[in-house]
Amino acid sequence: MAYKKSDFVPFKSDSGQVIANLEAAYDHWHQARQGLATLPTSMYWQTKGGVDYLAVKSGSYATATTRGARCAKTEAVYESFVTEKALAKKRVADADILIEQRALQYRALRLPVMLDRQGEILRALDVAGLLRNDLLVVGTNAFAAYEVLCGMKFPAGNEPTQDFDLAWCRGSAVSLARLVPDPGADARKSLMAVLQSIDTSYHLNPKKPYQAVNAAGYEVELLAAPSRAPLPKNEAFEPMVTLVEQEWLLYGRAVTTVVATQRHRACPLYVPDPRWMALHKLWLSKKPERNAQKRPKDARQGEVLLDACRYFLADAYPLDIDFVLNLPEELRDLFNDWTRSNGFDPANPT
Repeated sequence: MAYKKSDFVPFKSDSGQVIANLEAAYDHWHQARQGLATLPTSMYWQTKGGVDYLAVKSGSYATATTRGARCAKTEAVYESFVTEKALAKKRVADADILIEQRALQYRALRLPVMLDRQGEILRALDVAGLLRNDLLVVGTNAFAAYEVLCGMKFPAGNEPTQDFDLAWCRGSAVSLARLVPDPGADARKSLMAVLQSIDTSYHLNPKKPYQAVNAAGYEVELLAAPSRAPLPKNEAFEPMVTLVEQEWLLYGRAVTTVVATQRHRACPLYVPDPRWMALHKLWLSKKPERNAQKRPKDARQGEVLLDACRYFLADAYPLDIDFVLNLPEELRDLFNDWTRSNGFDPANPT
């Protein structure tokens, strides 16, 4: 169905400032949390053979290593660590308080939110350097970002979901790591390592090696375009790399934003270009192998997102001739059908 401009409900007038304030608070938290992450998990004195040694743990489950016997030098290292760790924790705690204050304002305006479980995963991925560089959020969870981008509540498309879909984007045009040298890519944590740092019960589904499941049955899936294969050896996930439709989500300009979670936290979102996501969804709605129960939702999401681009994103994400000429054949026919049924002319999009 076609959605009219009046079907979209504008955010309240002060929403833009509230969203910007939440983003600023999250950026402050993110910097503080990354600073904390660079420090050892713990540092303590360990006695062996009557001699005190400075023991260091780089992670909660890591084996401790020693920096040497107690002396003026190791005592200075220990004192410096204690001071730095306390300051880093205080910066994170202060940022948490600020986020809660601003998330309360955000929630009072009934702006798009994420579930807390998803927010926790996204924050952990961001601190680990995976979000934006190696991963982007796809599927229904991306629609909160599109609503914020448009400043509008959508009439459809953002139905809640209890699973979580991510797409591998390292090395693609939408990976922010392409903009600067990325020597630390291979040293970053794997997706599974990040998930298990949140919940040790996460494990790969043996029947679906592209899916991780925890003890509560919560599912996290990793998708990958053919051009991204093979994934790095440290990634336990084995996504299917034959789905051409995943390729389209790596085109255009990805969207980054911050939204609140249900319990007054904040989380980042990095999602595909809305035009390509819209056509991806419309294509899925007609894919024969697609679960028949999911197709109507795919169609609604594709339609509402194309209409959102048409009405509110004409400057940033135009549906013009240049865009049409870049479409693969599989999507061009879908787009042409949409233009005909909606009376839209790419040659004169305004």
